[in-house]
Amino acid sequence: MPHVSKRLLEREKFLGIHKELFKIIGTIARSNKSHLALGELFTKTEKLMLAKRLAIIFMLDQKESVYAIEQVLKVSPSTVARISLQYEKGFYSKLLTEVRKQNSFWSELSKIIPPRAGRNRFKNFLQFS
Repeated sequence: MPHVSKRLLEREKFLGIHKELFKIIGTIARSNKSHLALGELFTKTEKLMLAKRLAIIFMLDQKESVYAIEQVLKVSPSTVARISLQYEKGFYSKLLTEVRKQNSFWSELSKIIPPRAGRNRFKNFLQFS
C-alpha cells in the first residue's frame, strides 16, 4: 500500500497540487510517450493499485460477482465492497464513458487475465453492453 504522510496539507495547498497533478497528467496523456512518463511518475505499487482499481470498476460494470473479482484480481472483499459502493453511487460514470470510446481495455485485459477454467469462462465479461 502506498505510504501517505500523516501530516496533512492545508486545503488550499492540497487543491493547488491536485490541480497541477491533473494538468500534468493531461499533458503527458496527449504526448506519444505517455507510458514512459507515467512509468516514472508512479511506483510499481501505485501502478498495480490503479490497474486493479480500474479492473474492479469495469468488472462491476459487467455485472461480475464480488467473488469472481476477488479471485481474478487477488483483492480483498473490503476493497471490492468499497469500490462497489462508489460505483453504485455513480462515481465512475465519466471514466466508464471515456474508456468505452477507446474500446481496447477489455481486449487488452483478456490477454492479461486469462479465463480461470473452462471454455469461454468470461465470454460475457469481455463484451460491452
